[in-house]
Amino acid sequence: MNSPAQQRINVDLSNALDLVCEECGCKTFREVAFMKKVSALISPTGKETIVPVGTFACSSCGHVNREFDPFAQPVAKVE
Repeated sequence: MNSPAQQRINVDLSNALDLVCEECGCKTFREVAFMKKVSALISPTGKETIVPVGTFACSSCGHVNREFDPFAQPVAKVE
């Protein structure tokens, strides 16, 4: 029997929504990283540390969509 990590799920992506750049409409993205500096005061090692946080940016204009930005503030819904 396969463990959950080894199971393959077949999904028909032809019906999935294409994500596009919010700025230019491009459909392709590249992997990028935000770099965060963690103070020695809160670092588990007691030393200042730089931590990369991976995300995706538009391959055409470099914009990071809001839904890809792990540090973006939630948008309030207007009803």
